[in-house]
Amino acid sequence: MFRTRDFVLVFTAVAFLLMAIGVTVTNQLRTSSVQGIGLQPTKSQQTDFVATTDNVHEFSRSEKLQQLKDKIAASSELSIAAAPPVEILEEAPVSNSTSSTEVLAQGPQLCPGYFQATPNWSPLDVQIAEAEGVRLVYREREVVVPTPVSTSTQGGPAETQVQRDILAQLPIRTIPSASTSCIPTDIVGIATDGSLIRNGEAGVYGIFGSNTLVGWALDGFPIYGSSATAGDVCGGVMTTQGYRYQISAQRDTIINCFSANPIRL
Repeated sequence: MFRTRDFVLVFTAVAFLLMAIGVTVTNQLRTSSVQGIGLQPTKSQQTDFVATTDNVHEFSRSEKLQQLKDKIAASSELSIAAAPPVEILEEAPVSNSTSSTEVLAQGPQLCPGYFQATPNWSPLDVQIAEAEGVRLVYREREVVVPTPVSTSTQGGPAETQVQRDILAQLPIRTIPSASTSCIPTDIVGIATDGSLIRNGEAGVYGIFGSNTLVGWALDGFPIYGSSATAGDVCGGVMTTQGYRYQISAQRDTIINCFSANPIRL
């Protein structure tokens, strides 16, 4: 006689066997159905793509640069070799209503007590340079500086140093003041070679052209050579580079007045 436990074991084994047979039959049926449909994997197709661009530049880089240079050279507004000349914009604001005839009729504005100055001044070795917002007029000389004596060592040989002697400090200005200043002495400026410019020497410096810098007035504005314009009441004009004095053949003096407060030598 079978016991209950033996019966359960036999029944479980038979059930697993039947399940395995069923799964196997099912898989075989699926495989045969798929093969019957005739599905075949497709082969991948490799396509070569070629990028093309339209050549919009018909000329080489060097030809393009040459064409650009030719256009600039032919232009009346641009220049490759030369900088544009300084253009006189207008006379100074203090004399917009003053004609050239009235300027010449006024003559130089001399201060009360005007005199002919005789300073002890020599242009020898005079140098001019800009430093810290002013234009320095100076000479350099060598001075002997002894080496200081310390408590542990004796003083060594003396050293030679260059010392700068300041002769004048001219302000650097580009815009005239609202009011003019009279001329206290006949010395009105310092030339680029370090010599003093006297107001009656218009003929001496008038040989230079209108774009030649001959020196600086004592109020800081530059003085340029002879020009056809009489300028404002002081003899100055406003240009693209700022205010300047312009020597004129219509005046016997370098300037008629100062457009700002001058220094005293």
